[in-house]
Amino acid sequence: MQSQYFYRYAIHDKMKKDTSSKGSVKLFWQWIEKKIAIIGNNKISTSFVFAMMNQQLNVEACLIAEKKSHMIKDMQYGTSFRSRTTLISGNFGECRNASLIVFTHDPFMDTKDMQQASSIVRKFVKQWMETGFQGICVVATPQSEVVAHWIMKFSGLATDRIIALGTMLDTAHLQSELGRYFQVNPKNVHAYMIGSTLEYGVPIWSRAYIGGRPILSYIMDEPDRYSFEKLEPIVAQISEFPREPLAEGRLFDCSIALGLTELVKVILEDAEMILTVGVYVQEKFGVTSGFISIPAVVGASGVKKVVPLTLSDAEQKQLVTTVKALDTAVQSGLSNEGGSKRGV
Repeated sequence: MQSQYFYRYAIHDKMKKDTSSKGSVKLFWQWIEKKIAIIGNNKISTSFVFAMMNQQLNVEACLIAEKKSHMIKDMQYGTSFRSRTTLISGNFGECRNASLIVFTHDPFMDTKDMQQASSIVRKFVKQWMETGFQGICVVATPQSEVVAHWIMKFSGLATDRIIALGTMLDTAHLQSELGRYFQVNPKNVHAYMIGSTLEYGVPIWSRAYIGGRPILSYIMDEPDRYSFEKLEPIVAQISEFPREPLAEGRLFDCSIALGLTELVKVILEDAEMILTVGVYVQEKFGVTSGFISIPAVVGASGVKKVVPLTLSDAEQKQLVTTVKALDTAVQSGLSNEGGSKRGV
């Protein structure tokens, strides 16, 4: 197995030197099997693996958990029907040659104390960083922007290689419901929920479009048919589900798993897609420095760039409230962890 990975990386190094065709490099990455280490044994991790299998992602998925799950054996049998996805279980040593770590363990499951939660995150980070891991880390937990910030502090990984699932699901939900409201396909809806899953997300109505036409113009031209009052229940509904813990009875496991699969696929295939994910920013959107969910271009190297947004005064004010809540949550978990110093 070790020689197999050495062979893959040798090919990768050779192709990186040939910069004459970016398209050929993308085709290479779609052909070669990549390894994903999934840390956490819950419904999100198993649903995520099942979604990858059904989408025929060419990956070796390794579930890393303290307790073995009967679901692993069940899905391993299922890979005979979806042979492009390989499923194994293992320990943290598997992180050494992983392209991605997908962190799904909920540090808030057994505690509401932020310092205890950050200590749990630090324990996991220490174990995977000791293997020499230098890939991309995707965070799919409650308060994912907060957890991503802690991972940055404890790991020393480059900030563009840490991505939180953030409000990606919120944005998908908003686009779906707006499509229903305006009676168009959701793919024709361009609207974002930004901010955080910790506090209410901020719908960016000033930059929302249906088929290239601003939503604001629909409301102004047909006030009897469209109004912000009718849109408020959609936002209220979206604001509720991120607060649910990762428990057995949690809703939206399937949509979270599919969203997570989409994010991972974008990274592995270097799709350079704009997604509303939790990324590290400095001196933008009222953030001095930290993780916040905003539209960003994502590809094989992680976060390639942040998409600039001009917000209305009301939207900026809402976002400032979210930023303050995020900073408070992050710092409350770091008070005994060496302040702002990065690294384990």
